[in-house]
Amino acid sequence: MRKKCTIVLLFFSLTVLTATRSHAQAKIAYINMQELILSMPEAKLAYDSLQRFEKSLNADGQTLLTELQKKMVEFNKNEPTMSASMKEIKHKELETAQVSLEQYRTHMEQQLSNREQVLTAPIIAKAKKAVADLVTEGGYACVLDNSKDIVVAANCDDLLGAAKKKLGIK
Repeated sequence: MRKKCTIVLLFFSLTVLTATRSHAQAKIAYINMQELILSMPEAKLAYDSLQRFEKSLNADGQTLLTELQKKMVEFNKNEPTMSASMKEIKHKELETAQVSLEQYRTHMEQQLSNREQVLTAPIIAKAKKAVADLVTEGGYACVLDNSKDIVVAANCDDLLGAAKKKLGIK
C-alpha cells in the first residue's frame, strides 16, 4: 500500500512539475503589423502605384462630370424656349448622364479596392512569413498584433525590430 502511494505521489509530482515547466516556457510576443508593413519598401511602391491609378480614374470621372455640367448649363439656358416634349427628352438625358456618373464612381471604387488587394496581398504575406519565422526561431507560443489596440503586458517581447531586420528594413 505504501509503495502504491509513493508511486502515485511521484507520478503526481512529475505531472505538476511538467505542467509548471511547460507553462513557464510559453513565450508571448507582440508586433505592430501595420507599422511593419508600412515600413516595407514594397508598401511605398504599392501606395504610389495605387495613387497613380486613382488619379487616372479620377481624371476619367472628371470628364464625365464636366460633360454633365455642360449639359445642365445648356438645358437651363434653353429651357424657357423648349417645348414640353423637348424638355422631357433633355431631362431624361440629364438623368441618364447622372446615373452613368454614379455607376462610374461605384466602378472606380471597386477597381481601386481590387487593385489595392492585388498590390498589398504579397506584401502582407511577406510580413506574415517573416513574423512566422521569428515565432519559430524564438519559440513563441503566441504573437499579438498591437496595431489593433490590444493591451500588451510588460513581459512580452516586441518583434518589430527583429522583423524589420529579417526583412532588411532599417
